Amino acid sequence: MAGLYEIWQQAEVSRRGDVLSGFIAMGVAGDDDARRRLAQLVAGADAALSASPPESGVATEYLDELVGWADTEWADHPYRPVEARPDEADPADA
Repeated sequence: MAGLYEIWQQAEVSRRGDVLSGFIAMGVAGDDDARRRLAQLVAGADAALSASPPESGVATEYLDELVGWADTEWADHPYRPVEARPDEADPADA
């Protein structure tokens, strides 16, 4: 049985994948090859997270590829989703 940390990690990978795939989908709307690549990456990550037991490492590899794609193609985009730094993510510092 998965521990709480593993469940949290799987949910975080899923959430980040959803956000990044939505962002990338907006950027590749007119490019059929890029849309196909995006669909394959998302399907791979979803399949890894839906496996029994979930394959978090494999899903993270797909997520890393999405992050790299967004960083390469839209590095200067003002709304590119990025992971918050620890000082930004800690509500105690607010």
